[in-house]
Amino acid sequence: MANASSVVVSEFNPYVNDFAPYLDAFNPPETFPFDWVQMAGARVLPPLLRALEQQGLHAVVGHDLNSIVKLQRASGGRMKRIIQTNDPRFQPNASAADTMVLALMRGNVPQGCIAARLIWCENSLAEEMESGQFWVRDPASMWSPADRCVVRAGIAKTIRSCHVVFSGSIYLSQEVSGGDTLAAMLRLHHVWVLCHWRWSWLLGIIEGALARRHAFDVYGATALDLGIWRTRPGEGEELHKYELTSCSRESAVESMLRPEMGDLSQPLGRPSMSVVPFEERRVANL
Repeated sequence: MANASSVVVSEFNPYVNDFAPYLDAFNPPETFPFDWVQMAGARVLPPLLRALEQQGLHAVVGHDLNSIVKLQRASGGRMKRIIQTNDPRFQPNASAADTMVLALMRGNVPQGCIAARLIWCENSLAEEMESGQFWVRDPASMWSPADRCVVRAGIAKTIRSCHVVFSGSIYLSQEVSGGDTLAAMLRLHHVWVLCHWRWSWLLGIIEGALARRHAFDVYGATALDLGIWRTRPGEGEELHKYELTSCSRESAVESMLRPEMGDLSQPLGRPSMSVVPFEERRVANL
């Protein structure tokens, strides 16, 4: 009986209903360009998934913000907080149509995640962030006088009347941090949101040291704007500084839906390998 009990406990999977294997979840609408889907399915995704499998990791995808709460609890403090766009307390109407959670699992144990939300900005991004409309479902009841957001990032004042994808709640466990794991997870995320959702901008906020180290080559941003200051729910009135990362859809397609995206030795944003020989000849002839 003791042995039977231990087997039951070891095989218990609290995430069994939350996620599906990445490839099972990768099912782009027929309205998306076929060459995008073919590039992703044949050239980009397989090497990324193999790179994770070599570490005993498998990628899974879900569409329920409650899974973020479970992942945050399991992170052992690595995910310090859940940003309001990904917090079910502030997003009671979040649905599978506007929510994507990608997690890395080793067996039944989560080792990392990233979450994305598809958000409509009616007014400028800056206005909606400062009013709380961007962060919570109902600012009248969920954005208190103690909550503040100050936006000085220039691009946030021009983005308006469009859908954006906002990504956050990124963490990796100590066991898998470093190396190419973060890059593989983010690339899988980028390809999924490109091939399943229609949007104009891919956005995130990031703190100083990480911004300079990861924003372009790992996170895939094409611009880094200074800055956004905001309070953290339940942590007092102190304003914390963030930078705004951004990438237009056009730039994302150009940089992410190509064979190099599957090669983790190639940083994001580097020109396509097809132009390199031309560039080398051009320089030699100067």
